[in-house]
Amino acid sequence: MGDPVTPLDIALAIRAARGHWAGLTRETAERIARIVLGVADVPAVAITDTARILAYEGAGCPYMRPGQPVQTKATRQVLRSGDVALIERKEDLHCPVAGCPCAVQAAVIAPLKVQGEVVGTVKLYAERPGPMPGYATRLAIGISELLSLQAEISEVERQKELLAQARLEALQAQIRPHFLFNTLNTVIATSRVNPDLARELLTELAAFLRHTISYRGDKIRAIDEIAFVQQYLRLEQARFGDRIAVQLRVEPQAEAALIPVLALQPLVENAIVHGLAPKDGQGKLLISLRRRGAELQMAVVDDGVGMPRARLRRLFLPQERGGMSLGIANVHERLHALYGVHGQIRLRSRPGRGTFAVVRLPFEVREEA
Repeated sequence: MGDPVTPLDIALAIRAARGHWAGLTRETAERIARIVLGVADVPAVAITDTARILAYEGAGCPYMRPGQPVQTKATRQVLRSGDVALIERKEDLHCPVAGCPCAVQAAVIAPLKVQGEVVGTVKLYAERPGPMPGYATRLAIGISELLSLQAEISEVERQKELLAQARLEALQAQIRPHFLFNTLNTVIATSRVNPDLARELLTELAAFLRHTISYRGDKIRAIDEIAFVQQYLRLEQARFGDRIAVQLRVEPQAEAALIPVLALQPLVENAIVHGLAPKDGQGKLLISLRRRGAELQMAVVDDGVGMPRARLRRLFLPQERGGMSLGIANVHERLHALYGVHGQIRLRSRPGRGTFAVVRLPFEVREEA
């Protein structure tokens, strides 16, 4: 039997669904499964994520319903290994349901991957035992590659949205009424005794606000992000004076490292606004960047009012994203999306003793053209 459908047919079909793509969701999977079943000469198609069935179209199986856990051992093995599986006998699927009445006798199971990580599977079935037809195997692999590419594109777009959100949040955080009120009050008070310094502060404020929305790209050199942080610190120190003592320790090797845009400033802002500003007397702020082997470590440490453990645990919860947790949650999401398990943000805090925030990410530099 010849190929019932060309790779172009599938590519165009999936491309047509792209306007509805919102990641590997049940709605997206059902749409794609219907497209594939409609153009492919196979009796059934299924799509899963790493834990559950997202879509099943075709020859009926009472146990392959969307929302149910992944049923077969064969699928779980593909999720673990990331390798294509060719199943020639129904018993090799290792269905947990004894005497399952479904007509499936053979299958090809292909993994879906995003940035090398398995996020699901695509499965094409046959109603006769034996080797899957060559076209079905090629089709399953091609579909998995196309869906994986679409997921990669979706993730890139999500990163752009997160970056835009980070810029907006940083801008909103800094132009919120009490920030502008306090900063402009400082400028007015300074202008009476030191007009030159007042003009410098206004210039600094304008440059700071412009920086939050002007940079293009996902990553920036650490030394440039530090310059942005120093702009912020000069504005805050003009207001707080000697109430905040800042130490900046940056190893020379760390200066050239690439880091996500606006990954450091939100941590510094939280340390000042939520840790040091409410504290009686002088507070200390330490900002350090250093290379440790293949890893870059960025730390922001304050001796401010701190927070209880219960509050610390809630910072990353979606329902808690306001105030302090807003910027931290965004940094956490972008680190995870860019680096997976290799990008981490960790927090430690004790009431009355301060807060310690450290970001760990792979050390990388921009290659010279």
